[in-house]
Amino acid sequence: MRRRDCLAALAFSAAVSRANAATFPERPIILSNGYPPGGSTDVAARLIMDRMMRAMPNSRVIVENRPGASGTIACDWLRRQTADGYSLLLSESSSFAIWPSMHAEGTRYDPLADFDWVSTVCTAPLVFIVSPDFPAKTVEEAIEVLRSPKSEKLDYSSSGAGSIPHIAAEMLRKVVGDTNQSRHVSYRGGAPAVLSVSKGETGWGVASLGSAAGLLQGGGLRALAVTGAKRFPSFPDVPTFTERGLPEMEVEIYYLVHAPARLPAGIHEILSAAVASALQDETVRSRFIAAGMEAWTGPNTATTTRAIVTAELKRFKDISARTGIRISA
Repeated sequence: MRRRDCLAALAFSAAVSRANAATFPERPIILSNGYPPGGSTDVAARLIMDRMMRAMPNSRVIVENRPGASGTIACDWLRRQTADGYSLLLSESSSFAIWPSMHAEGTRYDPLADFDWVSTVCTAPLVFIVSPDFPAKTVEEAIEVLRSPKSEKLDYSSSGAGSIPHIAAEMLRKVVGDTNQSRHVSYRGGAPAVLSVSKGETGWGVASLGSAAGLLQGGGLRALAVTGAKRFPSFPDVPTFTERGLPEMEVEIYYLVHAPARLPAGIHEILSAAVASALQDETVRSRFIAAGMEAWTGPNTATTTRAIVTAELKRFKDISARTGIRISA
């Protein structure tokens, strides 16, 4: 194509984008997430939903749950949707970084080629949780229990095979060593996984703090450590793994909004601004903290959000190479 034709095509594309943006949105926007109701990803989506609508006059945002395979089913659904701004997904690290980096067969989607990354919503640490009658009060004591024959009766839960809580639990088992006999019990989301520990159906687990916060506050679970770089504001008595001499357990979950690739630029800008507006609301920010998450305060553009995806992909490839952890199912 000649240069003049290329310029004409670009100008036409920009004009179409502006025209679409001028009337957007004309129908409800579907903000999906890849987990059942009650988990941290679902909670994050619902926390920003109302404020997004306020930022886009006459808009309606509907949260839908598309659970399965640690959010990867929802990602595969998203890549097949029309890039018109009406189909969005709030994903967390499991689906955009862990499965593409650590699954033996990869994923049907490419996190960088198949999506346009709209905004960063929040981050959350993971938390090492145990049942109320677990025979240890500290991380050090728990590691000794998990090294002992008692571990045969102490299965562990996660929000799904290959989820970031599952990978973090496997990282903890690497710390414990080969004598650990705990078996993995996979659930379809964070809420049922933490409930199983609370009921004593499983003895321990690693969960997003957002999924576990309610039961922790109500005394239905005990927290031994968080994976964040610092103690979490609403749980100041729970130490970090780094404080306990295990810096290799430092992991955080990123929650990001994305759309199918080739989203029109004007619509992209509207959606990014709507998410940013939601995150500036003090009530929303307080609710994130209460739910075990922290609203994103750093630079928040398509470029910076995409950079997070790139960095997290590399990080989990490195973790897989260092630990030998792979997802095979």
